[in-house]
This record gives sequence, C-alpha cells and structure tokens, in this order.
Amino acid sequence: MNAPRGSMSRASSKDHNSGQAMPKTDGGMFWWTIGISVLIGMATFSWIFSIFVFTHPETPFNYSFLEKMNRLEEIRQFDEKSVPAGRTYNPKDLYQKFYTLSDRNLKDNNALLRRNYITNYKNKDEKPFYLSGRFRVVHARPLTKGDVFTTGMVARAVAMTDDEREYRNVVVEYVLPTIVDAKPEQQFSAGDLLDIDSRRKKRRLYSSVINVERLNEDVLVFTVVPLLYGEHTVDAIKGITLTAAPPVHLNLKAPLPITDNSFGAIAGPGVGNPDMEPAGILTALDSPAVPGKGGAVPVRSTVATTK
Repeated sequence: MNAPRGSMSRASSKDHNSGQAMPKTDGGMFWWTIGISVLIGMATFSWIFSIFVFTHPETPFNYSFLEKMNRLEEIRQFDEKSVPAGRTYNPKDLYQKFYTLSDRNLKDNNALLRRNYITNYKNKDEKPFYLSGRFRVVHARPLTKGDVFTTGMVARAVAMTDDEREYRNVVVEYVLPTIVDAKPEQQFSAGDLLDIDSRRKKRRLYSSVINVERLNEDVLVFTVVPLLYGEHTVDAIKGITLTAAPPVHLNLKAPLPITDNSFGAIAGPGVGNPDMEPAGILTALDSPAVPGKGGAVPVRSTVATTK
C-alpha cells in the first residue's frame, strides 16, 4: 500500500522545525573515560607515594611529613635483652667492610643505616654494625639545633691500635643524644682515651653505625650512636656524667658527619701507618680544640660506661 503523498516530507519538516537535536552518547563516554583514568592515576600515585613515604623515613621530606602526621614511631631505648642482634667490628675490620664500596654504594648503605636506626631495626634481615675499640678524642662539642641530633654531645676521635698507636684510617663520631641541652663541661676533652665496648669495659653499649663518610682516599669517618643510653661517665676524675636518651626529633636536613674535619685524620704521608709519628694529632692537642680551653691538654683515660 502506497503511503500518502507528502507524508515523509511533513514528518521531516516537523522534526526540523521542532529544534530537538538527537542525543550524542559517544561524547559523554569519552569524558567519562578521561575522568575515570584520572581518578585511577591519582589513586595509583597516592598508593605509591604512601608506600615510599612509610618505607623511607630517612628521607628528610618523608620524615617531616610522617612527624607532622604523628605517624613516626619513637626511637626506642633498648636494654641488653632487647638490643638488636648484630656483628661487632674492631676499627680495622669495619674499615675493610666499607672501604671497597663505591661512592654510590656508600650513599645507598648510609640511607639504609639511617632507616634501620629510625625504624628501631625492625627489619631483621638488616642487622646493625657495632663498633668496638679504643679511640683518642680529637675534639668535642655540644650538639645544636643545626645538627642531626639537636641536643647532647658529639666527640670526634681517631682509632687506636692495641699498642696505643693511632690508626688514622678510621675516624669516629661518638654521639650521645640527650633530652636537654648538654652543658659545656659535659663533654669529652681533646686527648681523652675513649673505650667503646672494649675489653676494658664491664658493660656493652652497642654503639651502632648510622653513617659512613669517605674523608679522602684512605680515611673513613664513622658516625655511631650507642643503643644503650642511660648515664655515661664523661670525666671520672671530676665525677662528670651525661645522661643519654633516645632523640625525640631528628634534623635530617643537617649534614653527616656532624663534626668538621679540623684536627681529624690528616691527609698525607703516614695516614693509617702505625709506625708514623702522629704529628697531625699532636698539633691538634697543642691547639685550643675546645672553645675556652687552650694550650696543651692532658690525656685522660675515659671509659664510656652506662649506669
């Protein structure tokens, strides 16, 4: 049956005159796809960012972020029963352990050492490196807000051999953090002999390495913190002690090592040679190593002990 003449044209004219556009579903799907993709990307970034922040608290930004969010675990005060298991090295063995590392590997190891300290050594696969031996103090000073540890005392010392000669390949920074600022007299003096977990001690301190710096081709500087805090004897003759405690806050934007290289292991002939006369250190002892204290400094035997 034939359709009435003009019916198609009238229908088309009606649709055209009505001004109603046909819906376009393909454009809406495009923007929905873009929006969902953006949301997925943001969720993925947030997930990766969160993992990185929580697993790398040794990074200054991450540490500051976690501290503001109150998501940092307090650095723990260990005792002899709970202290993390690790290997103890004498200065020469510790030097051999790190000397062969490239600068890149040393940087990566330092990040891991700081991470383990901040997280209280929860990763059982990463054991601490403990330092043991006798050291001659070169200079010492109270810690400030510009240091990684903001309160307490730090001493820079050079390693000694069993026959009391200087082993200048190894320089140690011995850090004693405290709750309150240390007084000027609560610090070691240049020339003091510092025993760290040596045979002369009755109690171990478990001084853990948190940073290793290559001073020059032959010299390494080790920053160590005793995991057993408590009261430390600074001057047994005068009865001066310093009560160490886990740090409440770390300034990770500050550099490591903490102390400068003045009066440290002097580069040049004889570095690391026990038969070489320690002229560099003797020169330091004839100079004012501590503000307000000048002239020759008497040598005291100071055993780092806790009560």
